[in-house]
Amino acid sequence: MGVDALIVTDHNTIRGSLEVRDVSRGTPAVVVAAEYQSEKGDIIGLFLKKEILSRRSEEIISDIHAQGGLVVLPHPYKGHLLDGILLSDVDLIESHNARCSPQDNARAEKLARQWNRPVLAGADAHCSLELGAAFNDFRCPAPKSELELRTLLLSGARKAITQRAPSVCRPYSQMVKAAKTRNLRLFLYQAKQLGLVLVGNGES
Repeated sequence: MGVDALIVTDHNTIRGSLEVRDVSRGTPAVVVAAEYQSEKGDIIGLFLKKEILSRRSEEIISDIHAQGGLVVLPHPYKGHLLDGILLSDVDLIESHNARCSPQDNARAEKLARQWNRPVLAGADAHCSLELGAAFNDFRCPAPKSELELRTLLLSGARKAITQRAPSVCRPYSQMVKAAKTRNLRLFLYQAKQLGLVLVGNGES
């Protein structure tokens, strides 16, 4: 895709980003990161040095900052309990999520303005087809170090380029999750949703 840096945020673990970093060998630069589940919703940590074990929002944020990392609030209007404590401690807000509706993304962008936080676009990719659904274009030379990339992210000077993720990806990824967790009810429901998507695509 020609990207200079890639942020990989597996759920509740940095293992995925470490594996991708090893494969990439520096091209693209891979940010070690993860998306941690908390009682207030998902919280992303960037530039992590070690795994975070707590699932309490304040402890997750504190640990990210203690590692010198940045805290990202992803898809704020999907599954979050937004309050002043949470919002005051985040460094960036995901204002463009390829899996969210344009309405929710517009609300997220407004929230970022209200709290004077830099914004970030995210593909929220659970499938390879979704990887190109969001880019952050800084219109400048590629960063040569982690510090330069961190500074760019906090600068807010970017153009977010997003498109809605393919509609088949969400039910498919949920089917994979259901298979891993042996949740037959979720698997059958998402299989039905996938069928409806495929039928709808076929009619169009």
